[in-house]
Amino acid sequence: MTVKNPSEMGSVSIADEVIANIAGQAAAECYGLVGTAPKHLFAGIGVNKRAEHAARGIQVNSYGDFSVSLDLHVIMAYGVRIPEVARTVMERVKLAIETQLGLSVREVNVHVHGLKIPD
Repeated sequence: MTVKNPSEMGSVSIADEVIANIAGQAAAECYGLVGTAPKHLFAGIGVNKRAEHAARGIQVNSYGDFSVSLDLHVIMAYGVRIPEVARTVMERVKLAIETQLGLSVREVNVHVHGLKIPD
């Protein structure tokens, strides 16, 4: 689904992939986040912190009132305070979407799929 914002000059369409990429970049900058995980466990778990791959673990739900909700499937570093890192991810993703795209964010859900233990 795509978010469309009509005006008297025309309309702007924002693809869900663009929203997911912005969310992935904002999340990747958070301390304690190792990367994203696939949305479905059968797809295999891999660590993807690079921006071009960050969107693969992000699901975007677009609504007709120019608002979105996001589900981020992530892997965190072992030893971090998971609730604090999740809260930081939620806040940064919400801020990035609202400031860069002008969309209202209904909710950001963080699903922790695993912990990465340091080598």
